[in-house]
Amino acid sequence: MGADGHDKKKGWSNWSGNQTAEPQHIARPRDIEELKAAITRAAGPVRVVGAGHSFTPLAATDGTLIKLDGMGLVHSVDQTAKRAWVNAGARLKYLSPELERHGLAFRNLGDINEQSLAGAISTATHGTGAGLPCLSAEVTALKLMTASGELLTISRERDSDAFDAARVSLGALGVIVEAEVQLVDSYRLHRLTWAEPLDALIGHAQSRWKTRRNYEFFYIPFSGYGISIAHEETKNKPTPRPPQDDDEAVLGLKRARDYAEDDVEGRREFLKAAFESFEGEDVIGNSWQLLASQRNVRFNEMEYHLPVKKGLSALSDVIAIVEKKHPDVFFPIEVRRTGGDDIWLSPFNDGGRISIAVHAYHEDSYDFFFSDIEPILRKAGGRPHWGKLHSLDHRSLSDLYPEFVTFSKVRNRLDPEGRFLTPYLKTLFGVKVTR
Repeated sequence: MGADGHDKKKGWSNWSGNQTAEPQHIARPRDIEELKAAITRAAGPVRVVGAGHSFTPLAATDGTLIKLDGMGLVHSVDQTAKRAWVNAGARLKYLSPELERHGLAFRNLGDINEQSLAGAISTATHGTGAGLPCLSAEVTALKLMTASGELLTISRERDSDAFDAARVSLGALGVIVEAEVQLVDSYRLHRLTWAEPLDALIGHAQSRWKTRRNYEFFYIPFSGYGISIAHEETKNKPTPRPPQDDDEAVLGLKRARDYAEDDVEGRREFLKAAFESFEGEDVIGNSWQLLASQRNVRFNEMEYHLPVKKGLSALSDVIAIVEKKHPDVFFPIEVRRTGGDDIWLSPFNDGGRISIAVHAYHEDSYDFFFSDIEPILRKAGGRPHWGKLHSLDHRSLSDLYPEFVTFSKVRNRLDPEGRFLTPYLKTLFGVKVTR
């Protein structure tokens, strides 16, 4: 690495391997001045990358790729307000234990914590819980470096338009350097997991979202069964947790698919027998250790957020078409619910939504996402997760988001020359591609 914090040109790939790029520079700034130099002097387009867990080409650039994980963790804490200024480029898995040392915790987390905070904010990453919003809604202020190198501090009280745009921005406004996050006192959760038939999962889902702090379920294709996961706050002492076997379980589903080949009914009987002996979990631990799980078996993913009244019906249609036409699918279908917010480009900005996520093994084709799954989710009024696969462009996104034009005006004000815009982002924001 040179004195300016730059690496020589080398290739980049996201986590699943479905997005690649050849940036001219990969910058790892150690302070604000090095970051400013990377933004203002290095080749564009300039993009920031965290863990690379987006399946869309949000970070891909042939210009400059910036990594902010070398700029610290928790910078300051307000114990009275339960807020902290943190490095936005830090990984959630490192921020959580550091916040715990101050007696604080994120109110909620997604089902993995590999992402950088800025990446999670910029794509409206969420966990599950009908009364719990996405992570972006917990942000109370931001420090944003623009294309000119100016460092802005924005909040509801200070440049509210920029703040409303920046909380979910896809990195199109500038580089989120620091974030002030609303936190809660650190807490423990009681985690329960259990298996049950699909009709019970769908039949009880709405009542469980109403009565449980966190609830989600995974349906296993071609099994007729799924797994529920619920968390409740508790003051009880932590209990030992057995080693996690999620990765082995997923690989077991792959082996069942490969062994059965075209014998769908045989596969269904095998999986049914496996679920009848499923033991589940009953453990107590720190919130951040139980909310997030390890996901090491690589996949590609499409996730849409649907109106609450239409989500479970659409799920039934998704399951039906997968089991009718796509016997190669073995990854669980994930179903969650998230509370609403008022962020311009948040998929949850008109109220809470049910999220349906369909996965494909990283070596398998995922064309069926677009041909068979997306039409069902769009017809039901779904909005795509910004970091997960979808086919929407500027026109369709403008129809889904009432403030999309307003966002674009703020984007143009903060980055008039489009230094943060790749060809992909230009298609999203309706900017003419001149390259």
